[in-house]
Amino acid sequence: MEIRQKKQVSELLFIVYNRALHPELFEIRHDHRIVKDKYESRIWVTGLSHVISFHRGEATLCEVIADTSAMLPRRGKLISLPFRGERDEELNHAEGIHYLTSFQVETLSPRLYAKVHGDLAAHAADHGLFVPFPEWAGGGPTPFTYLDYEAKLSQLHVFAYHAFPDEMTLIKTQSIFEVA
Repeated sequence: MEIRQKKQVSELLFIVYNRALHPELFEIRHDHRIVKDKYESRIWVTGLSHVISFHRGEATLCEVIADTSAMLPRRGKLISLPFRGERDEELNHAEGIHYLTSFQVETLSPRLYAKVHGDLAAHAADHGLFVPFPEWAGGGPTPFTYLDYEAKLSQLHVFAYHAFPDEMTLIKTQSIFEVA
C-alpha cells in the first residue's frame, strides 16, 4: 500500500494496533530498526505515511497512517481516526507499554508553507529519516516524509512530518512509546 501524492489528507486515517502488521501490506520506501535493551522498534516510511512498530517482549503497539481504502486488518485495532484538526490520545497496553500521541493537520498560506517546507527539509539534512518524493512534485515543492526520533533507554519519541504541497498542508504527529 502506498499513499500517493494525489491522495488528499482527508483520505487518510491514523490507526493504532496492539499487534504487528505484516510488511506485505505496505510499499516500504525506507526501513529503519532501533534496538534497545528494553524494546525494539521498526519505522517504515510508506509514501506520505508511516508505520511505527514498538515491541517489548511479546507486547506490540503499531502506529499507522494509511489510506481509508487500505486493506488493513480489523483484529487488534485500538484507534482509528480521520485526520482533521488536532487530536491527543493515550493508551496503556496491558503488558507494560505506555503510549501517548498527538497529531495535527495544518493548512498554510503558500508563503508560510514554502517557509516551513524549506525549514523542515533543511533540518532533516542532519537529523532523522528524510524521504522525498520528487516524482510526485507537480512543479512546486517536493512532497516528503520526515521522521525525527529520539531513542532513549526505555522510551522512543517520534516526530513525523508529512508534506502535501498540492494542498499546502502538513500532517504532524508526535508519539511517545514508553516501557512502563
